[in-house]
Amino acid sequence: MTDEMMISEKKLEKLAKRLCKAFGISKEEAYELIYEEWDLVENLFFAHKKAKAVSEHFIKQTNELYRIA
Repeated sequence: MTDEMMISEKKLEKLAKRLCKAFGISKEEAYELIYEEWDLVENLFFAHKKAKAVSEHFIKQTNELYRIA
């Protein structure tokens, strides 16, 4: 990526809500997971733009990494 992409708080909140539902975790845990995997989150937002699409891909890839759900 040539320019830093700004990901809004609103998009991060939507992603966190979706992660809470998918993994059965608290909002705080969802944010921790987002920031642990920040490079992946950034790349997904760069590729897909929308929180819904990002969450689908993030859940799939995170599940493969951590075997959560």
